[in-house]
Amino acid sequence: MNFFLQVNRKIIIILISFFLVLSFAVYKINLNKFKNKNSEKIEELSTNDIINPKFTLNNKKQIIEVTANEGNFLTNTLILLKNNVKFSSSRFKIFSTEVLFDNKEQTAESKKQSKFISENTEINAQGFNISENGNKITFNGKTKVSLKKWNIFL
Repeated sequence: MNFFLQVNRKIIIILISFFLVLSFAVYKINLNKFKNKNSEKIEELSTNDIINPKFTLNNKKQIIEVTANEGNFLTNTLILLKNNVKFSSSRFKIFSTEVLFDNKEQTAESKKQSKFISENTEINAQGFNISENGNKITFNGKTKVSLKKWNIFL
């Protein structure tokens, strides 16, 4: 009987050791998968100086809010805004994928495809310039202007 008790102890110790080693291996594999999946996200985040930046252009007539998904400081005042860049005010919205924003001069410039939308107007252009604190917007390159029909009864 003592012999069987010793054999059972050895089998139990071997089985416990086997399960511990197996559990540790599975843990390491899952940890590596997690690190690989999240390292891409961490690397993506670390290449940008600002995530979800928000700025405003203030002029006497309106406040223009500037948002984007990413931003990189090129100088103390120049910021390259990327991915889903949007200028919005109570009067209009401008969408683009990449805009150079000067926080000090309160100007913006894009050489990428842009879309301007207001109440009765839509403008698609290959870029734009915003100057004079948002009072002046110039569209560049090939530009298409669409005007909605006005219903005026005389």
